[in-house]
Formats: sequence, structure tokens, C-alpha cells
Amino acid sequence: MTELQTTAEPTLVAEPGRVESVDVLRGLTILLMVFVNDLGKAAPSWLHHIEPSSADGMTVADLVFPWFLFIVGVSIPLAFERAFARGATVAGEVGHVLARTAGLLIMGVIANNAGRDKTLGSPTWELAAFIAMILAWSAPPTKPGTKRTTFLILKALGVVALIGLLAVYRRDPVNTSLPFYGTIEGWRWLRTSWWGILGLIGWAYLTVALLTLALGRRREWLMGAMGVLILLHLAMERGGLFGRVESKAWLEPVRPMIAWLQQIVEVIGSYVNLGEATGSLAAITMAGCLLGTILRRESDVSTPRDRASWVGVFAVGLFVAGLVTDTFEGINKNAATPTWCLWTAALAALLWLALYFVVDVHGWRGWTILVRPAGANPLIAYFLHPIVVEGVSAAGLWGTVLAYKNSPNAWIVVGGSLAMALFVCGLTGAIARLGLRVRL
Repeated sequence: MTELQTTAEPTLVAEPGRVESVDVLRGLTILLMVFVNDLGKAAPSWLHHIEPSSADGMTVADLVFPWFLFIVGVSIPLAFERAFARGATVAGEVGHVLARTAGLLIMGVIANNAGRDKTLGSPTWELAAFIAMILAWSAPPTKPGTKRTTFLILKALGVVALIGLLAVYRRDPVNTSLPFYGTIEGWRWLRTSWWGILGLIGWAYLTVALLTLALGRRREWLMGAMGVLILLHLAMERGGLFGRVESKAWLEPVRPMIAWLQQIVEVIGSYVNLGEATGSLAAITMAGCLLGTILRRESDVSTPRDRASWVGVFAVGLFVAGLVTDTFEGINKNAATPTWCLWTAALAALLWLALYFVVDVHGWRGWTILVRPAGANPLIAYFLHPIVVEGVSAAGLWGTVLAYKNSPNAWIVVGGSLAMALFVCGLTGAIARLGLRVRL
């Protein structure tokens, strides 16, 4: 990124360029994700997901997923700006959005089913599938040469391996129903279930990306869309979108159309939770998208002072909105309640603002080498942690390398998991330097 021109008061206009604090925020979220996922039972309860899972409240671990969604949203307007500057069309970007969403949904379903394979056994299928996905979705270097040829071969091997693994995958039999086909007894292949973390990110991304393309640069329209997404969640949790249609006699002339729309919503809702995946969770992504609009090159909010004021007001607004919606469902990650969504988005915005002043305004970047590689290659880091853990386990080294997990000492558990998180981030950087990057 171009260095910012600063004086004693760092409030001058920033020159156009990449806002590095976005990558740093993504990298810190990856670090936190690996850390909390790696923790043993002896770690403090406030570092684990809240218990019981239906409790009204949240912990540090409950911040990871919404911060991922928020960062996805920040990247949406920036990615569209770069694409249109290269001459992309709206139709082309819609196709790109659909392809990226499909990739996230496929990855989410595979990751969600990986531990249940009965063919190769655990963790063999899971390890092979995660490695195959990294290779299959890798982006080979564009410069012709031996390196590009090597990574093209690895990508092809990843695709072939993934197809083979999916062909042999079997899990415990269940009865299921497929669209246009009907009920199938003893189904033993992949199940969509709740789509997995990556799948939920995919649905939220699809919702917000299409809304952004449709609403254009009107920030107030995007703000209104975020409110509608929260209302969608509340409506779906309280009788659905059509719960009171029957009591409205004046709707009689359009009742056939409403019935048709209701059938469509019910079919879609049987495969994705509209109130959460495309409702409140998408609202977190839209909050990130709103912040992303002030980072565009042609943004009317371009100075550090203006950005600080905008984010401050935005965060306060999100907090107040969350306080208002708290009366409906409280704070709960598993239920994707509006208050949890709005407050975690507010925290993400404030954390980004702090990083922006540290990294982009004051230029204190040296320390970011610990997390920036993971922020630039999040999918590699996402899969790398289970690959490392399962690989160590398969090698019979659990008791040596991962013994800290079972320690009754909270400090040992926390220290070991922090070391694991730093190792995964560092390894992600080393892999990226070799030229392996994953792009959807």
C-alpha cells in the first residue's frame, strides 16, 4: 500500500491504495479462530463458546464467526470497485458471485460431513479431502514457467482426488428427500444439514453481494437493506412472512400470487434457514459492506478523521439497534439473534478503526507479519488447522505435540493453543510464499 502522508496530526487525506488494516483484521480473526477451536477443557469458560448453548450472552469464541461475516462484507464493495475498474460488467459479476457462492457451499458441505465418513475412516478421508480442496481451488501463478506448470498439475490432482473422495464417501444411512425426486431411504452420501460455517458465509455473501449490485453506491439504501434483513429474521421467527395474510381480506385479488410466493419461500426454506443465513447473519455482512463503502477510492469519507467519526457513529447506531432488539430474543450465537449480530458487528467496526490508525495511519506494520499472511489466505489457514491436528494424531504424536490440550492447568492450555494458532498462521505464510494461494 502507498504510504500515507502524515504530519504531527494524522488526519490528512490518505492516498488511494489497499487498506492493509482489513487484511490484518482478517488475520487476527483467523488467529482467534484457531486459538479458540484448539482450546482444551481447562481453558477459562469465557474463551469457550457459551454454555449452555441457548444461554443469553456471548463469549470471546462467539465473536469469531460474525467477524468473518463482517470482513466478507467489507471486501464486497472493494472487490466490485476493482472489477468494474477493469471493465467488468454487472452480468459478469453476478456470475462470479454465483460461482463463489457455489464454491463456499460445496466446501461447507464437505467440511460438515468430513468427520462422518465410514469408507476410509477418520481422519483419513477428512485429511485427504481438506488437502484436495486446497489444491482444487488453488490459484496458480499467472507468469508462465515451471512454477505455474507445477501448480497447474497440483490443481488438477486436487480436482481428481476430490472427485474420487466424493465418489467413495459413505456415512451412516438416513432417510432423506431430494427436490423433484422425493423420499430416499437409507441415503448414505453427503448431507447439507446446516451447510457448515463456510456454507453459511456463502449464503450471507450471496445475499449481500446481489443487494450491493442492485442498490449500487447508495449507502442509505444499503443501510435500509440491513434493517430489512434484521426484520426478515424477526418475521421468520414469528410465524413467517405470510403468517397474517389470511386475516387481510383486501389481499383477496392477489391471493393466488401470494400463495405462489409462499410455495417458493417454503421450498427455499427447506434447504436454507432464511431468517438466519439470509437474514440476521447477512445483516452482519451488510454491516461490513457499509464500512467497506467508505474505503473505496472515490469515497466521500476519505480522511482518517472522517472515517473515525463515521465508524464511531455507525458503531453506536449498531449498539443502540441491538439494545432495542434485545427484547425479542436476547443474545445468542446459535440462534443468530439480532442483538448478537448487531453488537458483534459494532465490535468488529471498532476493532477495525483501531487497526486502521495503528497500521494505515501511523504505519506501525512490523508486528502484522504474525497475522497478515493468514489474512491474505484465509481458506488455507481455515483448513490447515484441522490438517495439522489430524496429521499429528495420525502420526501417533498426539501425546507429545498436543499434550497441552489435556492439561488441567489453564495457563498451559491457553499457552499451547496460542502457540498452535501462531504456528498455523506462520505456516500459512510459508505456504503462500511458495506460491500456493486459494481463490474462489
